[in-house]
Amino acid sequence: MLSNTKQTRGFTLMEVLVVIVVMTLVFGSLFVSFEYSLRLIGHSKAKLTALSLSTDRLEYIRSLPYASVGTVLGIPSGPIPQTRTVSLNGINFAERVLIEFVDDDADGLLGADSNGIISDYKRIKVEYTWSVSGTLNTSNAVSTIVPRSIETNAGGGSLRVNVFGADVTPLAGIDVRLRNTEIASPIDVTRQTDASGAALFTGAPAGANYEIFVSEVGYSSDQTYKATTTLPNPSTLPVAILVNDVSTMNFQIDKVSMIDLRFITAETLDNRQETFADFGGITASTSVAVVAGSLHLQNTGSGFAGTGEAWLRAIEPVTIESWGVTKLQAVIPIATNVRLQFYTSTNTADIIDDTNLPGNSLGFTGPYIDLRRLDGATFPKLVPRITLLSTDNSRTPQVENVLFAFVESATPASGYMISVKGSKVIGTLADGSPVYKFSNATTTNVSGKVRYRNIEWDEYTIAPNVAGQVVSEVCPGNPFSVEPDSTLDVLVKISPFSSHNLRVAVTNGTGEPIIDAVVILTKGAGTTVRDTSWCGQTFFPTLTAASDYALEVAAPGYVTNRIDPITVNGITVQEVILVAS
Repeated sequence: MLSNTKQTRGFTLMEVLVVIVVMTLVFGSLFVSFEYSLRLIGHSKAKLTALSLSTDRLEYIRSLPYASVGTVLGIPSGPIPQTRTVSLNGINFAERVLIEFVDDDADGLLGADSNGIISDYKRIKVEYTWSVSGTLNTSNAVSTIVPRSIETNAGGGSLRVNVFGADVTPLAGIDVRLRNTEIASPIDVTRQTDASGAALFTGAPAGANYEIFVSEVGYSSDQTYKATTTLPNPSTLPVAILVNDVSTMNFQIDKVSMIDLRFITAETLDNRQETFADFGGITASTSVAVVAGSLHLQNTGSGFAGTGEAWLRAIEPVTIESWGVTKLQAVIPIATNVRLQFYTSTNTADIIDDTNLPGNSLGFTGPYIDLRRLDGATFPKLVPRITLLSTDNSRTPQVENVLFAFVESATPASGYMISVKGSKVIGTLADGSPVYKFSNATTTNVSGKVRYRNIEWDEYTIAPNVAGQVVSEVCPGNPFSVEPDSTLDVLVKISPFSSHNLRVAVTNGTGEPIIDAVVILTKGAGTTVRDTSWCGQTFFPTLTAASDYALEVAAPGYVTNRIDPITVNGITVQEVILVAS
């Protein structure tokens, strides 16, 4: 008897895995598409809802009598809130309503208006902001409304606020807030400046004491000030708005900056000098030669090479707090030049970028190169590269020596009480003394540092805020200037207090410090000689109060300046400007 045997074959593990992978890809794609579709539907639903809200809101505003079309605390004034939250279709919307008078140029603007009515009609802007799936969205609608008959004057006037930057360039998009809580219909409304830097408030109720506040994220601020017990005599008082008149106010703001102050009581300096008696300090070179103790372009037989370079041995101090000032001594004839650049290795790709050392990509020509912003922990080693250039094969520049100075260590002035004060004045006290816009007293941290963020462009002065100590040096200077949108590092040296002392700051005609200037202070038969530091300053402590001191300052390449007599009384600062010889 024959029998038939039926065999059933199952799925292998590999086949099951393949099926799972395929299904995951298919259904995963479907899920992503489904999710995207839901988001798209959600955004579309929200936009349609916002459109419906803005349409209904505009229709409601248009239904009001012309005189009632206005916002609470706004110009024009009315019953409509400037901001509120509205919920519809499960979505929360932030509503903002802006209603303003418009001065139409068809009959002349402001004071040139032919009929003297500058509030010709009203403009309405309704804005809705909402969030769907973590995305912030905005929608707005604009309309105008005119009086049913001839235009009418609500009895108000206009205010034009001009906002300028530090360089007197008009600033657009700046918030200007106008507030008056002392009139029958209080005002608190914000406008933004236009392309000309102006914010116009038309049809404001006549009255005095309109306060103005000018501000923007990332910028300093400016404002009017009411008289108070702490500011009895403000420089910029609130403004008055008169019927059928235009008042104008000007303000200045600009991008804020940051100041890093570092206070020390002592520091240990060191340096390394590279001379060119031979090639001992040069690790690699091209088309250069050492001649009579200086580095030259190589003479090819038909004249000097057009370019040459020399990599100097690395500067790698055993201990380093920060880098100092490099002094490049060179003779540079016409048609020649010398450039000094800094790297972290002899690979040209390892150049220190301009973010850390501004100007390094192009190279420095000396004689003094300020490396103080280079942190010793970030850059513990520097590799200098000298490039010599000439466009006249009969001439060559000559590098005689390079001095690399650095700070081995510094003692921070921790817990030191200081005051920092700007130069801008917002008014005076009853006795006539100034009230400064910025004045702050603080204490240094354990590292001897103080940081000021979001600080306004100005000229600032540092002073000790405790007895027993005195500021003996401020680098770059005291006072020091802060430009808009900048970061400034300031080093301050603290010395034991003396009743009478003299700090001398030596600069050239452009305000740059003169390093290694010789400063001679004489009184009678007594003479003290000091050299200026990397900051172009030197300090004479423990002097006696007198008016018969003489000061003489000399530096190579400059005309010697003698000041006789000078008076030393208390903490005395003498600025000396040297003129190039």
